[in-house]
Amino acid sequence: MRSSGSRSIHASGWWSRASRRQRRGIVTAALVAWDGVAILSAGLTATWMRFGSMGANVAFENVTFTLPFAEIAAVLVPLWIIFLAAANLYDLDSVTWGLSVSGRVTRSLSLGVVGLILITFLAKVPSLSRGWVLLVWILSIAYVLVARGAIALWVVWARQTGRLMSPTLVVGSNAEAADILRILRADRAAGLVPVGCLASSQADRLGLNFVAGDVPVLGSARDLSAVLESVRVDVVMIASSAFDHDVVARMIAELRVADVDVHISSGLFEVLTSRVVVTEVAGVPLVTVKGISLTSGNILAKRVFDLAVSLLIVGIGLPIWAIIAVAIKATSKGPVFYTQERVGLHGARFGMYKFRSMRVGAEGRLAEVMCENEATGPLFKMRRDPRVTSVGRWLRKFSIDEFPQMINVIKGDMSLVGPRPPLPREVSTYSVHDWRRMEVVPGMTGLWQVSGRSALTFDEMVRLDLFYIENWSLSLDITLLFRTIPAVIFARGAY
Repeated sequence: MRSSGSRSIHASGWWSRASRRQRRGIVTAALVAWDGVAILSAGLTATWMRFGSMGANVAFENVTFTLPFAEIAAVLVPLWIIFLAAANLYDLDSVTWGLSVSGRVTRSLSLGVVGLILITFLAKVPSLSRGWVLLVWILSIAYVLVARGAIALWVVWARQTGRLMSPTLVVGSNAEAADILRILRADRAAGLVPVGCLASSQADRLGLNFVAGDVPVLGSARDLSAVLESVRVDVVMIASSAFDHDVVARMIAELRVADVDVHISSGLFEVLTSRVVVTEVAGVPLVTVKGISLTSGNILAKRVFDLAVSLLIVGIGLPIWAIIAVAIKATSKGPVFYTQERVGLHGARFGMYKFRSMRVGAEGRLAEVMCENEATGPLFKMRRDPRVTSVGRWLRKFSIDEFPQMINVIKGDMSLVGPRPPLPREVSTYSVHDWRRMEVVPGMTGLWQVSGRSALTFDEMVRLDLFYIENWSLSLDITLLFRTIPAVIFARGAY
């Protein structure tokens, strides 16, 4: 096993020493307590907003006593946590699922409101304020989502530093298994660290081992039970294309009694789960893939969203832009803005705006530093580029130099989210496969920017861009914009 993987596991401390049941118990208790505080806070806030104090009471029909709204808020906590638990929102993985968790939290707390209304109807509490109930519902959703978002940021940070990782066994040794290993290694936020693999049942026939050098081969598929007894594993991930159907069925049966999470890869790396529906025809389970959602109507919605957000950001950010302009002019000769020719939708060229971060004439010196290129494919990236100014290095680290591209968004050359527009010299080397990323309007940020930024290879960037195109939705754009914030703040993968 590579040393990087070993460090990831041993750096986990108490997490690695605790049993899987203990870890699940700790995570569940922490999430329940966090949600409980959020729901109770929402109830108390709603009481103060609706009545101006915490001492308001609700009267019961045909009963002499009253009950403070604050105590009703406390009763809501266990009731609504039951609905959240029914949506499987109390495990560590659910914390980092992003938009899908937001939808499930909203649905669960909405069902909680329905439950509260039914209880008050049966208990004959006609004086329960509808305005208070509405406020509690809205604030509970907001508080729980903010609390979950804070936890998600902490979990992502912890996993980037090698903590809270789950040892993962990849079953299979074909190209699909190699893709799984590569993706898990690149996306540490997923929390899965490969510790080994099992050879495919077809390995003898094919004589191929695509994972050689990535992780140790701990045996073959028939050794699954023995390997689980000798190696600590939390997750088993099966590359379905590496095995015959009967072998996969046998492994699933073996894993039924094992204390591990079992995942079977569909091989659909380019398709988001929101486009996948599992159906059944005549008792046969089928995976149905919905069509691409970039219709003319959705493209119009994306354009309206881009205009509204970019105009708002430009209006708010003008004072900051002025400060940046002064800093650029005070530290180096040349204009504040730099216009660079880029390639956009269907190969159309346009001028992309940036705050100037390099010295004047930097493009003419590219040949001097090309031998120091640290990127792959047609890209050029250099961590210590001597052409960058002192202010420019700071601007680049936090992607502030990119903000003038809001003007490109307003003009329609770019979108807020999409594949990054390449340089003409990069496009000249594109294959037919690479050219597919030019099928949509390029963006300021995108999937690969929040998945590693400059640290990714060119092939990984293309794969993520095509994944975005295949699975676009307005909600995905919003999610990526929010995920861009911590990526920029922590300067992950920035050069």
